[in-house]
Amino acid sequence: MKFLVLAAFLCTLVAATTAQYATKPPVVYQMQNALGGVLRIVYDLSSDNKQLIINPNNEQIISGALLSLDDLYNIFPTFGASNRAALPMTTSARLSSAFNNFQNAISGWETALDQRNPDNLASTFKAVENAFLDLAGIVVAL
Repeated sequence: MKFLVLAAFLCTLVAATTAQYATKPPVVYQMQNALGGVLRIVYDLSSDNKQLIINPNNEQIISGALLSLDDLYNIFPTFGASNRAALPMTTSARLSSAFNNFQNAISGWETALDQRNPDNLASTFKAVENAFLDLAGIVVAL
């Protein structure tokens, strides 16, 4: 429920900030739109994670989670170094750090997914949620 409230808040915030698009570099607009895609995928992964904690060997859920991860990896280049180069140096550094933390959290959860350990799935996905919130806070403020 907390995640849904955050999602609604982020969507509202992104909609409000994109009204100021004319004063922002186009990469900011791209990153903010991509953040919506990341939010959708993290939400889907959250649902998959809850089901896998209950039944860690459900191949259908694992397959769906892996497809969601592929979608997520396809969005990652939007937050890459070439796009960050259009941002001020301090903002780029903060975004780079938050994005690297998010990538590491996703990698940790993917490892837990391979191990199919419910405790690891729970703890590593909490790290994914926290890293996403940090990343979202920076991207929305751009």
